[in-house]
Amino acid sequence: MSVTFRSADGDDLEALLAFSTDEPVSWIGADRYRAESATRNYRPEWSWLALRDGRPVGRALWWGSAGAEAPSTLDDLLVAPGPSDDERTAIAAGLIAAGAAAFGSLPEWIVDVAVDWHADEAAVAAVGWRAGAARAAGLGRMTERVSVALEAPSGHAQPVSTPALRFRGGDDEEFEDLFAGVAVGSLDAHTLAAVAELGSRGAAADDLAFYRSLPGSRDGWRVALDADGLVVGFVIATRTAYDAAISSIGVLPQHRGRGVVDGLLAEGVRVHAEAGAPRVVGTTDATNTPMRRAFERAGFVVTKRRIVFEH
Repeated sequence: MSVTFRSADGDDLEALLAFSTDEPVSWIGADRYRAESATRNYRPEWSWLALRDGRPVGRALWWGSAGAEAPSTLDDLLVAPGPSDDERTAIAAGLIAAGAAAFGSLPEWIVDVAVDWHADEAAVAAVGWRAGAARAAGLGRMTERVSVALEAPSGHAQPVSTPALRFRGGDDEEFEDLFAGVAVGSLDAHTLAAVAELGSRGAAADDLAFYRSLPGSRDGWRVALDADGLVVGFVIATRTAYDAAISSIGVLPQHRGRGVVDGLLAEGVRVHAEAGAPRVVGTTDATNTPMRRAFERAGFVVTKRRIVFEH
């Protein structure tokens, strides 16, 4: 039997919520789907089913901000037990492609796994067939990221080794220049890919648009200056949809290796602590050792690994 793909309608809620998995990967439960449907982060037109002979065999749930015209991430893709990995791959790829054709874009696909997932055969297999589906659907770049969190940020003081920095705000033009500047020599996979595709200025403009779209106050965007008044980097302390976050942090190439990142991170934590945030989160590529160590020095702990499939 051939498999067909379509977005959900008003009669499909039960079918959507019937999906679950025992694979060791993140997936969206009924309570979260209902709660975020009420805020329009999940929508019927962003929730897709794969059907074989009229029976649901797969679902894909895309997420977007409440006012968005198109979703920004694929949060959940499940295929019913039974098919071989090849069949699962084909169904999953078909769901992604059908959604992308309807949205006019190919959002990234995020799969959260445990910190030690590489040692779990079931997790490796679950990521493996999803990676095959991602490639088949055009999401050919896979990046592993580390998610970190700092509980009770108000109890964390600035490290004593941090160089003296002072901070001020900056307008969009200055931040766009800073995004372009810190891209030089960056260890961030997304930044490198964006520069390769769009050029440094195009990638910087794309970054500006993305960070402007995040929740949280624009007042949390800080430019850092050293004791001589030279701009050395920036930190963007805003929010994800769920937590206070260190959304972006960057040190200009000529100022790296001086501990500036510790001062930037401390300022971001301070901004959130003063606002009363009970928790601050962040992410970085698993291969970005300097940033991972900076998070560790600041007291952040690793909470999960995140597999990101991108175009």
